[in-house]
Amino acid sequence: MIEEIDTDGYTKHYFDKVYSELGSNPRAFLEAALGYLSQNSVFFAQPGAADTLGELCRRHMTHDSHPSAAAAPEAPAPLQPPLPVAEPVMERKLRDEAQQQPLAAAAGTAQEKEEAPEQPAAVPDAAQAEGVEEEDEEEGEEKQEEESKGLKPNSGNGADLDTYSWTQSLQELVVSVGVPAGTKGRTCDVSISRDKLRVGLKGQPPLLEGPLFAPVVPDECLWNLVDGRVVELTLQKADGMQWWRSVVRGEPEIDVQKVEPEPSKLTDLEPEMRATVEKMMYDQRQKAMGQPTSEEQHKADMMQQFMRQHPEMDFSKAKIEM
Repeated sequence: MIEEIDTDGYTKHYFDKVYSELGSNPRAFLEAALGYLSQNSVFFAQPGAADTLGELCRRHMTHDSHPSAAAAPEAPAPLQPPLPVAEPVMERKLRDEAQQQPLAAAAGTAQEKEEAPEQPAAVPDAAQAEGVEEEDEEEGEEKQEEESKGLKPNSGNGADLDTYSWTQSLQELVVSVGVPAGTKGRTCDVSISRDKLRVGLKGQPPLLEGPLFAPVVPDECLWNLVDGRVVELTLQKADGMQWWRSVVRGEPEIDVQKVEPEPSKLTDLEPEMRATVEKMMYDQRQKAMGQPTSEEQHKADMMQQFMRQHPEMDFSKAKIEM
């Protein structure tokens, strides 16, 4: 039967033997015990080993196991490095914010550069550019309108061109064609028919030739040579109620809406013809101003009269063309 070993008694017996072998020298006993621990264990490699050892020493130094022995003075506690003084919370917060501000600003600038769209090159002020475009458009429209309607008439309601000039009234045209000085009548080549005209010198290309803008009365047309420099033609219009745009087709045309006949010549006309001319002149002025002509106004008046006579009818949705 195995007897139970008293570990406390065995330990005390073992240390009594070791202590007696060391000559009852406490210091040598401690050095031997600590050396044994150092060589055969990891006690001193563990964190806090020194504190544990100090605590054991202080515990046994306060235990009065030997009344005759004088109490040994307590060993001073090992010096510990001073704890850092806690930085005030407000100062630390301000310091952290001061350090973060440059970083935040740099990050924000970089983000703005990435997100911001690329700016186009500097352009003129939008209002100024729009004004310039409007002016150019207006000038272009005016020029196009002038080109589409024709040249502005000269003082005789005709045109002054490079090789000839012409004027007109409602009844006739006067055409002046320049020829070399000293030209004789017999060298002129002039042909006037109802629909065609040719003016020039014999043996040379015609100076003016082509179909007439409108028919003429050949028997009432004539020509003559003025001072040997100008061939002057008088063409009697077949339609005495029309303003010509040009002498012959294909030549530069005038804007007949800008024709201004002399009022004094209206007195030379017969009453019926004069009334017709005045009406035509009135209509031309109305068109130039964008207003209704006499005929359109007459139709509008008749429609107003009809609407007054028939109040029971609804004309609100009626589309009436004048």
